[in-house]
Amino acid sequence: MRYYNTATDALPCAALVDQGAKHAVRCFAICPEPSGTRIAVRCDISPEFNQPFGVTRGVQMNRTAIRGVQAVRAQGGTDIKALLEEQGSEFKAFKVRHFNEVSELREVVDLQASKIAAMSINGIDGGTSGAKLTPQAAAEFQKFMATGASSGVMEVKATMQSGQAEDGGASVPKQISNSILNQLVDASPLRKLASVESASTSDYVKIVGLRGASSGWAGETDPRSITTTPKMGTVKPTFGELFAYCEATNWVLEDSQFNLEKWLNDNVIAEFALKENAAFFNGDGIDKPTGFLTVPQTEEEDATRAFGTLQTVQAPSATAFDQDDLVNLMMSLRSPYRMRGNCAWLMNRTTAALVRKMKDADGRLIWSDGLAAGQPAMLLGYPAMESEEMDSVAAGSIPIAFGNWDAGYLIADRTNGMRLLRDPFTRPGWVRFYFHHRTSGEVMDSNAIKLLKMAAV
Repeated sequence: MRYYNTATDALPCAALVDQGAKHAVRCFAICPEPSGTRIAVRCDISPEFNQPFGVTRGVQMNRTAIRGVQAVRAQGGTDIKALLEEQGSEFKAFKVRHFNEVSELREVVDLQASKIAAMSINGIDGGTSGAKLTPQAAAEFQKFMATGASSGVMEVKATMQSGQAEDGGASVPKQISNSILNQLVDASPLRKLASVESASTSDYVKIVGLRGASSGWAGETDPRSITTTPKMGTVKPTFGELFAYCEATNWVLEDSQFNLEKWLNDNVIAEFALKENAAFFNGDGIDKPTGFLTVPQTEEEDATRAFGTLQTVQAPSATAFDQDDLVNLMMSLRSPYRMRGNCAWLMNRTTAALVRKMKDADGRLIWSDGLAAGQPAMLLGYPAMESEEMDSVAAGSIPIAFGNWDAGYLIADRTNGMRLLRDPFTRPGWVRFYFHHRTSGEVMDSNAIKLLKMAAV
């Protein structure tokens, strides 16, 4: 193939294609490029001269049959065949990448579908709270409670992992366990407010930053001095085994009208909530959680108080407090804590009755009920929750606590879940059930919880 310069050739943008010394044909193309560019025209030529070439600038010629111009590219010296091959290879590579991406996406979708199926088998309804039992899971669990055996379709069997664990007994199905724990959240305000985590061992330790790092300003070329290294504190929640020991007659368990949810609520959930809530508030840390009311207390502020010690705000009276005392308590919590979620007041119902009657200078109640059913009341802009574990107003008592509970208190549950030991032998005609799970609690960030303390007599 030859190249012709449009500045000097007689025919603009024309190329002469030679096939040996035997045939020659002139091909042409209109070239929009400016003068001085070079253009290549490639033609496929058959061996016979049997068609007229046509008239080009008034010249009649014979030519071979042309199957077509394959490519015209306004870049001199480029191999057209190589460009086509490169384009084909790139398209093949695109198809491979597209196929691989679709395959990976399909694998992800299949994996998520299998996880959702597994959750359904274990009684968890598609990632919802699990507070409601499906009839199938309830019936299978009731059958286990009545007979000690799990049968039926394989999908239902998968909800009952009845293999013996190290401590004996059976794992409570996920849906039953979730139902109990979710209702404990409603019964225990700290389970709703605090930081709840899972621990694979009773040696669980939480690292808490104590801040204290220093900083400074500097220009572009100014030297930087080493700043103070922030200190770290460790929190090791104290574990204990929370259990409920209840029983039911064989007749009740075999009755088709047996209400499993009501039985669990009356015999397991109520007992768990009572004991657990008491420990989170007043636990001594001996084989049980450490309650936040039992840790050391002082009137010192955050800057000087030792880590792990809570600040108390003193009320001037031993028998009464007013809204100014509440404001002082609230403002003792630094703004970074107050601006985050999970700040709330805690008090018992008798103290709440006193606060409900308080009014501001304009005669408006400082307590307002929730705007919707199930929503907590609000006190000075923060939720107010009741717990009978808080003191009533008395000399030296602590009737009100305020804080950011997600930062201030840690609850760690063992990951092996809730366990169940079935005993059909001790009392003939009755089956005893020993539900138990291990949990812990401890003050995490002692700057995040403040206590109102009544004056001593």
